[in-house]
Amino acid sequence: MVSSELDFKEAFSQNELSIENINTLKKQVYTTKENHEKLEKKLQALRSSIKDANDAEAKENTLILGICLWIAGKQEEAIEILTELKSRKIACYFLGKCHQELENYEKAIDCFERSKGTDTKEFEILIDIAETQRMSGDLQSALKSIEKLSKTYDGEASLHYQWAHCLDDLGEDEDALTHYNRALEINPSHPDTLFRLAYDLDLSGEDEKALEYYEKCIQEVPVHTNAMINMGLLYEDNDNYEKAVSCYEAVLQAYPNHEIAKLYLKDARAGINMLYDDDKVKKEDIEIEVLNIPISDFELSVRSKNCLERMNIKTLADLTQVSELELLSYKNFGETSLTEITNILNQKGLRLGQAVDENIHNDIFIDNDTSGDTDILSTPVSEMDLSKHCRKVVEKMGIETIDELVSKTDTELLEQKGFKQADVDEIKDQLDKLGLELYSGNNKE
Repeated sequence: MVSSELDFKEAFSQNELSIENINTLKKQVYTTKENHEKLEKKLQALRSSIKDANDAEAKENTLILGICLWIAGKQEEAIEILTELKSRKIACYFLGKCHQELENYEKAIDCFERSKGTDTKEFEILIDIAETQRMSGDLQSALKSIEKLSKTYDGEASLHYQWAHCLDDLGEDEDALTHYNRALEINPSHPDTLFRLAYDLDLSGEDEKALEYYEKCIQEVPVHTNAMINMGLLYEDNDNYEKAVSCYEAVLQAYPNHEIAKLYLKDARAGINMLYDDDKVKKEDIEIEVLNIPISDFELSVRSKNCLERMNIKTLADLTQVSELELLSYKNFGETSLTEITNILNQKGLRLGQAVDENIHNDIFIDNDTSGDTDILSTPVSEMDLSKHCRKVVEKMGIETIDELVSKTDTELLEQKGFKQADVDEIKDQLDKLGLELYSGNNKE
């Protein structure tokens, strides 16, 4: 477990900076919002100290500044500083990390190669190279690097994770699963492996198993951002908006400027309000149903029935529009009849004189006007009323508009990983509401 106590001295006080200590410092930064603020203050202090320091001290503080900028997620600024210091292996290593995160993969690999011999295990740099090859799409080179490493480092969980990820990307699911399981045998709490297993289960629609792995994944500190985000989406799929809100808030606690978490948090909070409104609508619908019950459905004395008929009171709704005084003032309507009526209303949670809004349906009316059909095809898929899982698999296909969606056939959708028949049925249902349908394929070349 990583301590949340931020200690810059521990990370930077040694004669030769340690990659391991710096990585620990980064994890500490992303445990609390307060630690982010401390890092920002550290950056300000380093910038000021460089101006007043002698050459040797300024050079050392510049290196620390570059590394701290990388920790803060300010890769471009970090690159500008670390490039001037790349003759030092430690600077070259973190320069490689910056380029990797900005998807400058060739530069990243070059920097990692130059950083060999840094005060860290050789394996860490070699697995970074293999990971960068995989991220760049050069899966064969990545597998070749990993298989070579396995002769010496077969007991490393991160090696089997990268191995499995490559096989996963190649569509070799069974072999990938073997290596994911091997990684968990070595380290049962390996967060990246737990996340990938959860992610694959998520795409396959196995929500319960996916949540089980996501929950294991987030036990590690700092919070695994993608796991938290995906957990939140799963909770939203199941209308558990309060748990979804908790997930997004946990991300923002560790990463205050995380834009996706901010957006999803807003949606989840809106979902809570939507559920409240839905419950309100259901309650009002039930109330309307009760109010429309005819008086003839109840056993009343002949005197009471005759009086109500003469007053043109036919339903419970009509009864709630009159007061006790109005009933008693009517000819032949006495206390006995009043007691009968009051008991009936009480059984249904109503009372005489209760005001009922005659326009209750108008208050909950939702305008489904679909005028302006000419713009429907250009509407983003994100605006369709699709479940989160369905929306995710559609987005994974790169489909952004309804026009692009209706150009697909059932078969094309079902061929995509993670797509289920239920998803296709859901899409058809939503398109049908818009007067549209999926492409039949009859004229497809």
